[in-house]
Amino acid sequence: MLTRIEIDGFKTFENFELNLRPFTAVVGPNASGKSNLFDAIRFISLLSQQDIRTSMMELRGEPQELFRITPVKTYDRMRFAVEVLLNREGKDPFGTSYSLKSQRLRYELELYLKKDDRGFPVGIFVQHETCTPIKKKDDTSDFIKMLKWVKYSGNLTPFIRMKEDGGEASRNGIEIRQDGEMKRGKPVTLPANEASRTALSTVSTAEFPHLYALRELLSSTNFLEINPTAARKASDRYESRTLKPDASNLSAVLAKLQQETRNEIEPDGALADIASDLSSLITSVRGIRVNNDIEAKDYSFSLRLADDLNFSSRVISDGTLRLLALLTILNDPKRRGVLCFEEPENGVHEGRIAQLVNLLRTSTDIGPSEPKRPLFQVVINTHSPTVMLNLVDNEIVLADVVSHVVPKVGKSLKTRMRTGIVTELDGVDPTRLTRFEASRLLKQPSEGV
Repeated sequence: MLTRIEIDGFKTFENFELNLRPFTAVVGPNASGKSNLFDAIRFISLLSQQDIRTSMMELRGEPQELFRITPVKTYDRMRFAVEVLLNREGKDPFGTSYSLKSQRLRYELELYLKKDDRGFPVGIFVQHETCTPIKKKDDTSDFIKMLKWVKYSGNLTPFIRMKEDGGEASRNGIEIRQDGEMKRGKPVTLPANEASRTALSTVSTAEFPHLYALRELLSSTNFLEINPTAARKASDRYESRTLKPDASNLSAVLAKLQQETRNEIEPDGALADIASDLSSLITSVRGIRVNNDIEAKDYSFSLRLADDLNFSSRVISDGTLRLLALLTILNDPKRRGVLCFEEPENGVHEGRIAQLVNLLRTSTDIGPSEPKRPLFQVVINTHSPTVMLNLVDNEIVLADVVSHVVPKVGKSLKTRMRTGIVTELDGVDPTRLTRFEASRLLKQPSEGV
């Protein structure tokens, strides 16, 4: 779970800081930077898995365009930091179990654009990378302070740090501390001179349990961008059970969820829960049927409606498919990581928005005792006043664009996001932002991009 993100020098972000909760809704007008926040989270996720150039090519725009550009200044560095809450226990791909001594980590990364002596770009490399445990006394997350089961470690030695040479920070190496049960002594040192990928992306086993858990969290971030055409198609039987961002394997995921969760009493397993939630949003829905013919080479699905007629995925509306894909994730007992979802209200009748928001919220519930299932987080963005009306004050992040004018140079725009929204002022703190002001901002055109 991401509890904080900091961004500087990336797209519209400058000295940006934002605290996140298990369920967070970024609310703001179009072009206020909401999608750019998702791009930043996506970029961090990609950098935890692969090299910098490949990661940049998967984002909107050319690599050099991702660096912040304003009339006032052109950036050649971008910096990110995330603070996370990790599951205490886990297992790596080789079946090795691990248990963490610290569930709270801070990860920092800085990239720089290298240019030749003529000023032409020659590459983008890691400038700085660290990962350290967060001290309990330094933990500033109000949400985390309410959880009594979060584990902190007394050992504050960084898990990743820039190698030191002669007492001064040197970019000659990035040190990775081994902290697993089978640790083999000295830290692993990677060359830092023109490093084209992060040290975190090289961690693949529980030999480094804290870093492996961090990489698992970041890499499991899901950006649901449903392609209705792809979602309608049948899925190969060997498709992944994890829903792809475009939902192109939706049929396979539904089939495998049914197989994993059904029993004699509930033969449809999790499909019954998905259908029930879908019916609460689209009242004509009565059930979901997975076509699992043993002789067929693929899976397909259909919906049963109030008149007991079955409609194949080929004729289901885009809005219904979008909700079905979302609810498939929310009802997966193995759901984990972070789900980023843009404009969840699309395809939902306004009268059902409250139910949708409640489904998103309850999927992330964390009680006073440590959860038995993996931590799960939902971050949405929206410009819908109806969605905002159904949010709790502390779930709202208000996004807008602010400008800074430098005489004779130009105007610099940057994304701003604010928490601390209140229903109405109590007379104690007149600087706090009210829902009335937030609603007024939603109706205004944005200057952003």
